[in-house]
Amino acid sequence: MRIRKIDNSPAFARKPNQKEMQVYTSSVNEGLKLLGKQVDVILHNASAPAVKSENTGIGSLFSRTTVTKLFPFLKAHGITGIQQEPNGLRKVLDNSPYAPESNAKNIFMIPLEKLTTEEYGKILSKETFDKIVKNNPDKEMVDYPYIRRSYDMALREAFNNGKNSAEFLEFKAAREADYEESAIYRVLSKIHGNDDRAVWGNRDSYTDEEMAKISGAGWFGNWDKVDKDLFVNRNSEASKARIAEIKEKYKDDYDYFLFQQMILEKENEKSNQLAKETGIKIIGDSPVAPSEVETWVNKNLFLKGMAIGCPPDYFSKTGQRWGFKYYDPEKIFNKDGSLGEAGKALQKKYEEYFASFPGGIRLDHVIGLIDPFIYTLNSKNMTSSNSGRIYSIFSGKYQKKNDDEYANLFTKIIIPAAEKYGLNKSDIICEDLGDKTAPVKRVMKKLNLQGISMTQFDDRGGKAPANNVIMIGSHDNNSFLEFIEDLFNYKNKNDSRETGRFMKKTNHLAEDTAPLGATKEEIKQYSKELRRDKKKFLAASFAELFASPAKRIQIFFSDFWGLGKTYNRPGTTQGNWALRLGENFEEDYYKAAAEGKAPNLAGAIAAALRHRGLDKGNEELMKNLDNSAKIISEK
Repeated sequence: MRIRKIDNSPAFARKPNQKEMQVYTSSVNEGLKLLGKQVDVILHNASAPAVKSENTGIGSLFSRTTVTKLFPFLKAHGITGIQQEPNGLRKVLDNSPYAPESNAKNIFMIPLEKLTTEEYGKILSKETFDKIVKNNPDKEMVDYPYIRRSYDMALREAFNNGKNSAEFLEFKAAREADYEESAIYRVLSKIHGNDDRAVWGNRDSYTDEEMAKISGAGWFGNWDKVDKDLFVNRNSEASKARIAEIKEKYKDDYDYFLFQQMILEKENEKSNQLAKETGIKIIGDSPVAPSEVETWVNKNLFLKGMAIGCPPDYFSKTGQRWGFKYYDPEKIFNKDGSLGEAGKALQKKYEEYFASFPGGIRLDHVIGLIDPFIYTLNSKNMTSSNSGRIYSIFSGKYQKKNDDEYANLFTKIIIPAAEKYGLNKSDIICEDLGDKTAPVKRVMKKLNLQGISMTQFDDRGGKAPANNVIMIGSHDNNSFLEFIEDLFNYKNKNDSRETGRFMKKTNHLAEDTAPLGATKEEIKQYSKELRRDKKKFLAASFAELFASPAKRIQIFFSDFWGLGKTYNRPGTTQGNWALRLGENFEEDYYKAAAEGKAPNLAGAIAAALRHRGLDKGNEELMKNLDNSAKIISEK
C-alpha cells in the first residue's frame, strides 16, 4: 500500500475562488463531523488583526475587522471557537494577562473605531482616532507604552463627551456596586504612584523573582494603613469616610473607570450574540492568580507570607516562584463543608467568568486548584521545610482526607457556577500540563474533566484520551516551526537522548497517521520520510491531531498562520504578549499553507479519515477533500 502524501507540495500560488471555497468548507465540516471533532483557535485579543485604516496598534475580538473579516474566515475553515486570554484589567506596568489588576475587563479590548460612529454618538472624534492610527509606531507588534498613552487619550475624550448621557447614568445607577472596589483601586493606584515608572522603574528591568516579591507583598504594599485596609475594614468610620472622599474628590477618575466598563459590557454582549449567529463561541481563560484587587479586598482571607508556584522540575531546576497569593483553605470551606468567606469570593469570581463566556472557560494551572504547591515568600530557596503541596504539609493542618475533599473546589464552586449559566463540564478546559500529582490524576478521572494533551511535550496523539483537548503548542511554547527546527537540528548532533526522542517521535507519528491497513514496512518507510522532510513532518503533526481519539482540537494562532515566532517566553519579560496577525491575514494563511508552514486542514482531515478507515464509503467526500487540499497547497 502506498502512503499518500499529506504535505501536498506547492505548485503555484492563489486563493480558492468562491466555488472552490464552498466545496472546501462543506467537505471540511463533513470530515470533522465524521471524525467527531471540534476545532478552536487560540487567539488573544491583542493579537487580532486590523485593517490599515483602523490599526490603532492593538487588536480586539470586538473590533470591526474581527467581526467582518476574521469570523467569516474562521467559519469557512470549520473553526467553531476562539479561546482568548484572561480578559481582566491589566496592571499599568505589566503586559501579562495572567496577573491582572482586577476582574474588571481589559480596556484595550475596546474597539476605538466604533466610538467614532453614530452607534456611540460619535463620542470619539475621527481626527483623534486617525491620529492614533497614523502615529502607530509598530504595525506588526503591540507597542504597549504607545497603546497606554493613546487609549487613555481616546477614552478620556470619549468619556468627556459621554459622561452625562442617560445611558451612562443608568449604567452607574445599576452597576456601580459591581465595580466599586476595582474603580477605587484604580484611583488609589494613581494617587500612590503604582502607575509611575519613577516609583517602580521599568517593568522590563525586573527579574521574575523580583516581580514575584512585589506581587506577593501586593502592589498596594506601600499605601497608608487606611487605604491598604480600605475594604477589609469597610464598615469602619474611617473607611466609609475615605470611600466617600474618593468618590467625591476624584469623581472624574472614578466615573471614567465605570464608563470604560460600560462600553466593554456592551461590546461583550454583542460578541456573545454574534457567537450565536456565527456558531463561533469565545472561550474565556481564568488565571490561577487572584487579581490584585481580589488580594487587596480579601487580604485577611489569604495565607500569610505564602504564595503559589511550581516545584523544581524539568523546566525549572529551582522551581517557579509566581508570588500569587493563595486563599487559606480553612476559609474556603467551613468544617461542615459549606462555603466560607473565601469560598464565597471564589464562587462570585467563577460565576462572573461563566456569565461572560457562553463558550466556556479554560482553567489555568488546574493542578493549583486541586493540589497546589505553596512556598514561603521570604525564603531564598525552595526546600522541603518551606514549600510543598499544601494539603500534605504543615503537620496535617490542611490535610485532605479523600478525593471528594480534593475535588470540592470543582464540585461545590466551579461546576455549579458553570451550570448556573447553562454550561457543564464539557465547557471547561483544565490546563493540567506539568507534574500532575496522584490526587490531581484521580480527581480529573473521577469528575471526567477535560485535560490537555500537548504533542510538543511528547504526548502521543494516538494515546490521547477522547475527553482531552489535543494541541501542538500553547502561548508558553516555541512556535511549531521553531520546534521543528530545533528537533531537526538535534538529529544532526551527537546527543543520543535527543536523537532517540526524534526517532521515537517520528515512529509514533507515522504509526498514528498512516492509512488503516498500512504494512510495517510502509510505516517504516513513511517514518524515514518524516525524518528527512520538515514539511511532511509538519503536515503529519497536524494530521495527528485529527486522527487522535481526542474530540477537541486547539491550534495556537502563530501555528495556524505559520508565523514561526514565539508569543511568550516564560521566565523572560521583554517582547512578550505582542505578536499580532497582519492586515492581510487571509493571504498570509494561504501563502504559509502552500509553503508547508501552516496546516492544510483539508489534507489533515483526509489523512485522519484514511487512518481511521472512514474513507471507505465516503468516496465523494474524500475526492472533495483531496481536491481542496491540492488547491490550498498550490503555490
